Amino acid sequence: MSESPTELTPQVLCVDDEKSILKSLRRVLIDEECEILTAPSGAEGLAILREEENVALIISDQRMPEMTGVEFLKQAKTIAPSAYRVMLTGYADIKATMDAVNHGEIWRYISKPWDDEQLILLVRDAIRHYKLENENKRLQGVIEEKNQELKDWNERLKQRVLSQTNLIRERNENLAQKNRNLRESFEQNLLAFSNLSALRDDSQRNHSFSTASIATKAGELLELDSTELKNIRAAALLHGIGKLVIPDDILQKAEEDLTPREKAIFNSYTIRSQTAIGAIDDLHEAGKIIRHITEQFDGKGSPDHLAGENIPLGSRVVAIAEYIDRMFKSEHLGTYGVLDRVIDNCNALAGTRFDPTLVPVVAKASQQHYAETESEDTELKREELYPMDLKVGMIISRDVYSGTGILLLKQGSALSSESISALKRYYDTDPPDGPLLVLKEDQLKG
Repeated sequence: MSESPTELTPQVLCVDDEKSILKSLRRVLIDEECEILTAPSGAEGLAILREEENVALIISDQRMPEMTGVEFLKQAKTIAPSAYRVMLTGYADIKATMDAVNHGEIWRYISKPWDDEQLILLVRDAIRHYKLENENKRLQGVIEEKNQELKDWNERLKQRVLSQTNLIRERNENLAQKNRNLRESFEQNLLAFSNLSALRDDSQRNHSFSTASIATKAGELLELDSTELKNIRAAALLHGIGKLVIPDDILQKAEEDLTPREKAIFNSYTIRSQTAIGAIDDLHEAGKIIRHITEQFDGKGSPDHLAGENIPLGSRVVAIAEYIDRMFKSEHLGTYGVLDRVIDNCNALAGTRFDPTLVPVVAKASQQHYAETESEDTELKREELYPMDLKVGMIISRDVYSGTGILLLKQGSALSSESISALKRYYDTDPPDGPLLVLKEDQLKG
């Protein structure tokens, strides 16, 4: 590895056509920390400059044959721009010397005969400046090199950050998709479980869904958080699972016609429902809500005889929603003014069976639910179609059940090629009773 200019011994090039002058210069500078180079002409001096790399100072006589000192130093400046240039000049050459100073060809000039001490000080000063400039250049090179390394490192870091950001984004997207899949799977499981309870009583096939809609709307009116709303909806959808093991003669009786023993058997469905879903972690809280649906605000309910606000809020909400929808769909109440009469019944039970502060909230939610259902029936332009006439993108306008009562598609579902194929299979194996109700194409465009 070659030495840097600051590590090499600085060189002083003396150029003069008189050998005696060159000897004198060498003698004066013999003890200085520099290497003395000599040349008897400007041409030879230029040749030396082309070979040497660490000439710190050039001392040249002005009066030389073939090439004057000014001409030599002018060319020397091009070859060795870092070297300091000094002219040896007599009084007669002072004008040419001053012109050389003004045009930058020389740094200083020394009059002949020179003073040895002044010459030594000048040489030391030139070498010191030369070293400082070279050290500055070296440090500047180091800084530029480090800056380039820092720039390269920053670029690599930027690329790494971008790569990691893209990886994190991709992982987040994958995680989000998995979460969506989990939510969809959870929703499908809720619907599947809810369908089981509807198989026992065809007249109540929409009861769980309506109860869930009313209870969820009530929860929104109460400004409950998303987790509480999720648990309330799950509880409302699954509350009837435990009814699967209740004898038909009890299940089909009106509530007020049940004997105390039959009522105890009927009310046990809440514990059975909780037990049925208890092994599923995501439904643990929903199970607690279901367990206490049959509690009463005055403490005379079951199974744990809780009273007032000791009954979970979700249980108090679902209990009212379940009662309203069940009574609303009961034929013995008739058709005219059914909802108003059901709400009147709820108000009559406020403070004993139901939480009096929640009755008006759930009543309002039920009015919203049934109003939306009626508006969908009256405002939407719909048509009945069989699977062979269905098209991708059509919207199901009425829940689709198989012949045995299994919910196949919920109202509002958009048809895909997969769902159409599945419907065609069901029409072959467990055909629904009649065509499907879908929004007309002009309604979809609107």
